[in-house]
Amino acid sequence: MLAALSQAIRQARRTQGLTQQQLADLCGLDRTTIGALERNDYSDLGIRKVEMVLNVLGKELCYRDKSLPTLDELRGLYGGY
Repeated sequence: MLAALSQAIRQARRTQGLTQQQLADLCGLDRTTIGALERNDYSDLGIRKVEMVLNVLGKELCYRDKSLPTLDELRGLYGGY
């Protein structure tokens, strides 16, 4: 799950045309923090920093109960089959 979050952060940053330094400046963080997030290195990062980055990127962190996937979710995973 954290690897997917790291990938989503990297993709959102690139889609918006931001460098790691630009994103860090917008968040009030160090560039190395953004690099750590994108490398899936959460060993020294708190949830507030992650939420701050996601907020700047126009994303949010969601938590939900785990359940069986819906038919629509399965279709999305397998290209609409």
